[in-house]
Amino acid sequence: MFNLFKKPVRCEVLSPVDGISVPLEEVPDPVFAQKMMGEGIGFRYAGEWVYSPMNATVLLVAETRHAVGLKGANGAEVLLHIGMDTVELQGQGLEVFVKPGQKVKAGDPLVRIDRAFMEQKQIDLTTMIVVTNSREYRVEIMPTGQVKTGDLVLCADR
Repeated sequence: MFNLFKKPVRCEVLSPVDGISVPLEEVPDPVFAQKMMGEGIGFRYAGEWVYSPMNATVLLVAETRHAVGLKGANGAEVLLHIGMDTVELQGQGLEVFVKPGQKVKAGDPLVRIDRAFMEQKQIDLTTMIVVTNSREYRVEIMPTGQVKTGDLVLCADR
């Protein structure tokens, strides 16, 4: 009847990498920088592993392995997009460890990147996390800067 005493359901999104978080507006892809895909954050990092940023169900794995969609318990849908122009590699240099329908916990490995291959192809691996249904949520972005895997980087409250 009334939701006066109902606590908001919170979705905490953690850093999927060790590196530097950057405002979404600073990523070199206009679709993400202009927030056409939703509110979010970017990452610059040197590692080879990308971990799940939340407890979730895997919604999708792009055929080209460059993106993984996740759905949190509160319904927040999060897209993790690895690199610029990685779709053109048709999956080369990316090894995915999850499949649609699979339950994952924050910190579970999602994707391994062949960093040497990416450097040879001169691929910018700036990675974005966006809440694709962010219009339905209050998205709070944490201050950007140095992050470790598992640090809180954004929240999506309903």
